[in-house]
Amino acid sequence: MTEHNATTVGWQPSRRSRFELAAPRHFLLPAILLLLAEAPQHGYSLAKGVDELRVGHVDRPSVYRALAQLELDGLVGSSPEAPRAGQGRRAYCLTEEGEQVLRSWMGVIKQERDGLDRVLRRYVASGTVDAVLAEVEGGWHAVTATPWSPVSSTSRIDRSRRSSLSAAGPDAWAEIGCDPADIDSRRPEVIRFRVVPDRSVVLIDARSSVGPITFGAIGVAGVIEASVAGRRICPQPLPTAHLQMDVERLQSGNSLYDAELLRRIDARRHPSVSLELRGCTALGSSGRYRLVGEMTFHGVKRPLDGTVAVVMSSDHTMVVRGEQVVDIRDFGIASPTVLMLRIYPDVVVKLQLEAELEQPSRSHGANGL
Repeated sequence: MTEHNATTVGWQPSRRSRFELAAPRHFLLPAILLLLAEAPQHGYSLAKGVDELRVGHVDRPSVYRALAQLELDGLVGSSPEAPRAGQGRRAYCLTEEGEQVLRSWMGVIKQERDGLDRVLRRYVASGTVDAVLAEVEGGWHAVTATPWSPVSSTSRIDRSRRSSLSAAGPDAWAEIGCDPADIDSRRPEVIRFRVVPDRSVVLIDARSSVGPITFGAIGVAGVIEASVAGRRICPQPLPTAHLQMDVERLQSGNSLYDAELLRRIDARRHPSVSLELRGCTALGSSGRYRLVGEMTFHGVKRPLDGTVAVVMSSDHTMVVRGEQVVDIRDFGIASPTVLMLRIYPDVVVKLQLEAELEQPSRSHGANGL
């Protein structure tokens, strides 16, 4: 995944900020010891190597000061190199005591890493849109992924339920706090929402022979049309939606996995995945809805049903969250393999959308988005 910082995600700390966005401190000393454990080096190459480790901004004088301290403590030794172009340089190497201290430092770093991982998991568990976006941008999937029970749904949809899900009766209106007689008299207008791509995310949690792998993508586009009453979605007229995403956006942070995924799904021939909403019914007054639709992936269209949570965070913003287990074999895709790695076919697809009000429409049903 491409590394993101405050600048790339469009946020800059103001002068009134009480903090700076910076890497954890105090890792310069173990970074130098690690580089010297790999091979003896001189100060200039060490400064370059520390920069490549990305442990925060470190200038060359700081590296030389750290080397002097390490040498004074007996953790690093040095010897003069043959002069080059009239200048002499010193080559540094790790002492036996330095190797022991480096091993201890690795234990400290592991503890720090565990603590930082807990911070990431709690942030993702907050469930905010920005937390999910940050998870995809930062490629934290291996850290924040949680276990799941693989039960595929695409091959086992109860088709007998589809007619009951395609429309909601009077009881559904009562469940969401709407009086059907009042609704009929007002003939509510259907409101059109446009999905905000840079705030809408797909995560695909997969199991593999070496552990969990998550592919993530920001950039879901589309439109949703629904009647809204009291910041709740009304089941009549029937809400409709069309969503679409370019499959090349999916990334795991591992270029080998990503290349194999795109090869398996034949991304050049089938560059996008789309979802059409066909039915909706309210599940009580909790803001949850059961949806029926069709997903087109790898050139194959399959029925799909599941449950989502819909929150109207304001009069003009809708947030939709849901997840579903899908068997990729239902879409004609063989399980990807990379060398000795095998990815199992049942995956959890998580969707989080943010949509903004585009314009109201006085039609009583959206027929084609």
